[in-house]
Amino acid sequence: MDWDTILNVFAQIGNLALPIFVFFTMFNVGLSQNLEDIASYFKKWKFHLRVVLANFIGGPIIAYLLIQLFSLDTSMAIGLLIFSMCAGAPFMIKLVQFSDNDVALGASLMLVLVLVSVVYVPIALPMVAGDIEVSAWELFWNLFRQLVLPIIFGLLLDRIASSFSDTIQPWVAKIGNIALWIVIIGTLVGNIEGIMAIAGNGAILAGLLFIILITILGYFSAGKNDEDYLQEVGAIGSGQRNTAASMLIAANNFPDNPEIFLIITIANMIGIIFHLFMAKLMEKDVLEENI
Repeated sequence: MDWDTILNVFAQIGNLALPIFVFFTMFNVGLSQNLEDIASYFKKWKFHLRVVLANFIGGPIIAYLLIQLFSLDTSMAIGLLIFSMCAGAPFMIKLVQFSDNDVALGASLMLVLVLVSVVYVPIALPMVAGDIEVSAWELFWNLFRQLVLPIIFGLLLDRIASSFSDTIQPWVAKIGNIALWIVIIGTLVGNIEGIMAIAGNGAILAGLLFIILITILGYFSAGKNDEDYLQEVGAIGSGQRNTAASMLIAANNFPDNPEIFLIITIANMIGIIFHLFMAKLMEKDVLEENI
């Protein structure tokens, strides 16, 4: 077996694990969250609105400016734009938990961002994709059935069979996490030559700067008053992008352009590492405030 065949095997494994990661991750959101607790935070509509505007107006603007600054080629530009348009990462629930903030607040924000992404991306992406044809309706339906329906299914199952959902939820979460790492490792290893090729063109640095800037924007747009935790959840919710949605769009609409999928995967890895570190810092601040 030659080197190219080995790399192709890794890439194919990553592709096969993608729909598994998406379904089990979103299904776990429905199984692990209490609908009443989530709904109670919808009253903070100004907080949600500010973060939505930061994500879906501020995010693409930041991406566009970075694309111009680094003169990214078409594939890298489309990948970063897709990444900037997709918010509501299921992993943000874990990050909110790690930062010792209210998981229900994080879940309510995630659901709002996912729902807006499902409507927003099919409208906005064709406008910025240039000559590349993207079916708005097909994109909407793919995102809705793969991101929203599993959440609804999980919420309904938890409501009608709570003991069963409590039993399977840890396993669903584990499968989703394992599948995510299979996708990441498979994609990175399978496209190692592509990574080396783009290492010097500014795309990776642009991804890092985007993560930092959108996190800062989410922090300050969330609003402070006497509720500092809103800023922390706003920062996490904005900075940790919706990898599932981004990867679905790249895989379904640009299957012959692996560089788009690749830059999304790299940016996602940067985001995970950055926000895990940031969540631990937030947790430390909370502990110091309580002493």
